[in-house]
Parts: sequence; structure tokens; C-alpha cells
Amino acid sequence: MVDKFTTSFVKPVSLREWYTTPIGQSYQRSEARLLSKALASNFRSSVLQIDQVGWENEFHQAMRFAHYTIVDLHPDLDDKYAHVMGLADEIPIETHSVDIVILPHTLEFNSDPHQVLREVHRVLKPEGIVMLLGFNPWSLWHLPRFLPKAKNKIPWNGGFISRSRAIDWLKLLNFKIEKNNGCCFLPVTKYQSSSKLHQLLDSIGIYLPILPAAYFIMGVKRVSASNSVFNLKDLKNRFIPPITKTANSRVNVKKTNKNPH
Repeated sequence: MVDKFTTSFVKPVSLREWYTTPIGQSYQRSEARLLSKALASNFRSSVLQIDQVGWENEFHQAMRFAHYTIVDLHPDLDDKYAHVMGLADEIPIETHSVDIVILPHTLEFNSDPHQVLREVHRVLKPEGIVMLLGFNPWSLWHLPRFLPKAKNKIPWNGGFISRSRAIDWLKLLNFKIEKNNGCCFLPVTKYQSSSKLHQLLDSIGIYLPILPAAYFIMGVKRVSASNSVFNLKDLKNRFIPPITKTANSRVNVKKTNKNPH
């Protein structure tokens, strides 16, 4: 399910500001905890994040030696990360050059989410990983998005995409789904991420569709046998060179007339 998009999309910098609000920080803690766990168990050399949302420091320690780059049209250059100015649907990164791509609610705020995923598939190496965060459209916490005035406010002015639809899109691009979790079970200001109640509620509501306010999906890029991932220049030396001289002697073969019937 994809909601009808508004005429103008929220800029990533606006979503970044929403994450600084008390409600946004509650989302931030739950999402950062899932990302930290996933990144710590899937260490890779190069990580690319599409759109800067401001909570990168929350999970950056999980990638101690990773080369971390953020692609954003309005980057915050005051932090310690490498930045590339660009669009999510036209990622200015070489093909098959990235190990992990992180999409923090990128699909909800882009007019062509299919193209974003195609670009992610392009820049990922074979067996590369995509980590996708999205707002759950079926959650009771997002009922305000149906109110007329709320449609012009963050985050309800985005095009919410259901978890099952996002998984279908990834599978069409030959991603194998490794993780499919709900998160942010109780996004209220007094809800502390360090509390045991927080972790207990997340574990209970992690797979229930209407309870988590957001979701986390991790997919691995699979390459079929019919798709070559090598350049022809890399393969040219692997072939047996063709015969350049003709044979000097003729071989005569005695023909026999045999009727198999």
C-alpha cells in the first residue's frame, strides 16, 4: 500500500529536524538500536546512507572501521562523516561499489521509490546489504495522518509504504530478506529506550502489524547465474587463445553409409 503523495515532498533536512523533537527521539532510539545490532553483526568495509537524518552517531560505533558516506541534497557538513551531494533516485556512486546501503525513511519521501530501490541495487556489490527503515501505515500511532491538517506536517505528509509492499519490491529486485522486524512499539516522550519495559514491548510487538510504529527490513542482493558481475576486460585472459595457423596436413576420414532405421 502506498499512500497518495502530496504535491510537494518534505526535504530530508525537515525530517532531520523532526527527529530532534521528543517524539522523534523516541523513534530514533528504537531505530538506532536495530541498526546498531544489524551493523555489528554484518561488518563491511563501505557503508552508504541515503539522506541524513541526524542520528548517525547513535549507531556509528557499531561500524568501527567502516568507510561511511552520506548522500544528501542538503547535507550537514558540520559532522565527521564524508558527504556526497546527490539525489536518492540518481545516486552519484559507481556501480557495484558499496557493501551496505541504509535507507532511513527514504522511500516515503521520494516521488519514485521504485527508482530509488533500482539505484540501490545498482550501487550494491553482489551479496551487498540494504537496510530499510519505514513508517508503519497500519500503526495506531499514525492515525493523525488521516486528519486534513496533519497531511501537511512531518512525518504524515509522506507516502507511507507498508512493510509487505516494501518486501515485495525488494524481492522483485532479487533481494533475499534476512530480517523483517517492527520497531518503536511505544513512541511517547517518557518512554526510555534503556528501560526493560521498552525492550519487552518491542519483543512482544515486533511481528504484529498494527503495534509497531515503524519497521526495519534487511535484504541481501542476490545475483542470478545469468547475470555476469565481471567486466570483459577482467575475463579476457581466462579464455584459451584461438588457433591462428591452419593445419599443415589433411586428415582423411573414411565415410560409411549406415542407416539407423
